Amino acid sequence: MEYIQPYLDYFSQNPEWAIAVIFLIAFGEALLIIGLFVPSTAVLVGAGMLVGTGHLEFWPVFLATTIGAILGDQISYWAGRLFGEQLKTMWPLNRYPNLVARGEDFVRQHGGKSIAIGRFVPGVKAVVPGIVGMLGMSQLYFVIVNFSSGVFWGAAHIFPGMLLGQSIMLAGELSGRLVVVLLILLATLAIAGWLIRLAAAGISPHLDQVLNRLSRWASSKNSRSMRRLGRALSPQNPRSLLIVLFAAILVAALVALVDLFAREAGRDTMSNMDISVFRMLQEIRNAPADELMITATMLGDGLVLTAMFSVMVGWLLWRKAWRAAFAAIIVFVSGKLFVLLIKLGLQRQRPFELEGINELFSFPSSHATMSAIAFGVLAVLASHAMSRWGRAVVYAICGMIVTAIAFSRLYLGAHWLSDVIGGLFFATVLVAAFGIVIEAIPPRRIRPLGLLGATFLAFMAAGAAHIDFNYGKAEQLYAARSATRDIALEQWQSGDWKKLPPRRIDLAGRPEEQFAAQWLGGLDELKQVLSTAGWAESPGWKWRDSINYLNPGAPLDELRPRPALHEGLKAKLTMVLPVPDRADQRLVLRTYRTGLQVNDGSGAVPLYLLSVTREGLRRRFHLYSVPAAIPAPEGDEAQFRGVLAAAKQVRIVANGAAEPTSPALLMAIH
Repeated sequence: MEYIQPYLDYFSQNPEWAIAVIFLIAFGEALLIIGLFVPSTAVLVGAGMLVGTGHLEFWPVFLATTIGAILGDQISYWAGRLFGEQLKTMWPLNRYPNLVARGEDFVRQHGGKSIAIGRFVPGVKAVVPGIVGMLGMSQLYFVIVNFSSGVFWGAAHIFPGMLLGQSIMLAGELSGRLVVVLLILLATLAIAGWLIRLAAAGISPHLDQVLNRLSRWASSKNSRSMRRLGRALSPQNPRSLLIVLFAAILVAALVALVDLFAREAGRDTMSNMDISVFRMLQEIRNAPADELMITATMLGDGLVLTAMFSVMVGWLLWRKAWRAAFAAIIVFVSGKLFVLLIKLGLQRQRPFELEGINELFSFPSSHATMSAIAFGVLAVLASHAMSRWGRAVVYAICGMIVTAIAFSRLYLGAHWLSDVIGGLFFATVLVAAFGIVIEAIPPRRIRPLGLLGATFLAFMAAGAAHIDFNYGKAEQLYAARSATRDIALEQWQSGDWKKLPPRRIDLAGRPEEQFAAQWLGGLDELKQVLSTAGWAESPGWKWRDSINYLNPGAPLDELRPRPALHEGLKAKLTMVLPVPDRADQRLVLRTYRTGLQVNDGSGAVPLYLLSVTREGLRRRFHLYSVPAAIPAPEGDEAQFRGVLAAAKQVRIVANGAAEPTSPALLMAIH
């Protein structure tokens, strides 16, 4: 959290700059053509997030968003009224004749409602206000619809961002650095989705012009084959644009892949970029984010993707799309063979040694390669008969899923950055080649929406089953690495116990509650001792437990204790004890494994740090209730230590009562 806190503090102290940026983004998004290239959704939802986290006030943000959108549309309308039909021949509209034609059809189809509807339709929203002005809509009618729809449009961007901000704030209650991981992931997904959408929709008008020139040049030749090429490249041919686009992507990805492969094959050490990204992500690892990333990476496992791809191919065979099914199988098998051969050829070591995994080597990332192939092939097939913007949405959604899986591989330390990039480049080559085949010889009767629904259903079902049955194994496989050191019992007693942190350290590096004791022994013995005193074990916290936090009226005993971390580690054991006569409070014991094992001559015994906190409920905006540490009266820790000391199987090895910053030391007698 310390990485982004200075920026949040700056916006809090200088909100006028944030408001100015928000206004300009909303204003630019509504201007003729310019709105195509303004990432308004990401910025405005981000502004709503800052409102939700309390760093910006609601009304200035909402008014800046709404006024910017209304004023931008109004200026576009005035341009249409002022220049009339001449506007279509002026820059920048003359660069986008197809988009203008679509906008005119949209306005004729929806009439006055097109102003309100058009705000939420990608592409045409950048030209509708100018077109209605050009067609002579009255100023009064436009103002009424523009104002009302602008208010709704602003709310549709700010309110979801506020909810997301509250969710991130809730995540901050659980783990400070988790917020950083979530923001990095959200930013990566937002940028990936925007770039894919821009590439699929915004670049097309420029390609139309290039194709038109190439078509005229080829058609002017005397050669029969050149005239055929001219007809194929003509913008009037609905397939020409995508064929050329896929070909350009294929060549670019192939060149990038060859360059990357040459670099990887010619060096023995990792690049600075690989090492820097690896260290940065390992530094911000934390237990709640680990659960998210393990879930994402399991969705990219071979079992899940194979099940998804099998349903996709089965659908094509059922619809008798033989060529498409055969081409898809070739692409999938080629990806598998490429990953296997290159891994065995380069034998690049992973950042971490993953015991129990079939793929020993690192380059390229199988998860990145095969997920990009599976979702790339799906996007090509499902968007085949869609409009430009429908195609853009499908590609953006599939691309964001692939990005999440690829990011999880980096976060978990399973791959270097170049491993992931290499896999994505090769997958892009195969998917682009597949796209050329599909567009050149289009399959019929595949029912793309049915294919999309069936494949996504198979993906989610296979992923859910895989996670349900194998999450425990994956959690062990991708667990953060930590070194364990053995020390002698006498060394620990004589002073090494003082070297351990006296307080819990959160992920931002801040000291939290004092540890009540150090425990040398097994957790089963600790549970047995505390159970006799009324303590009850709380099951390990999972993300689904946070759903209960969204009930603002939930009582404390229905909510799991929050997953407070110590130096990035979850508690190995959590136990709770109700506070007598206080239904809204409880004591929570959390037990953290240290990096030490104490050897008394008969074997090494793990050493744990024990913290005891008093928890109550924190409710905000009537949206959620989250357990939070509250100031406790003196005596909670002393009472807890007394319970341990009174147990027959426990003896006090040393007592730090003379040093207020040090806890008592207790050891279980086996």
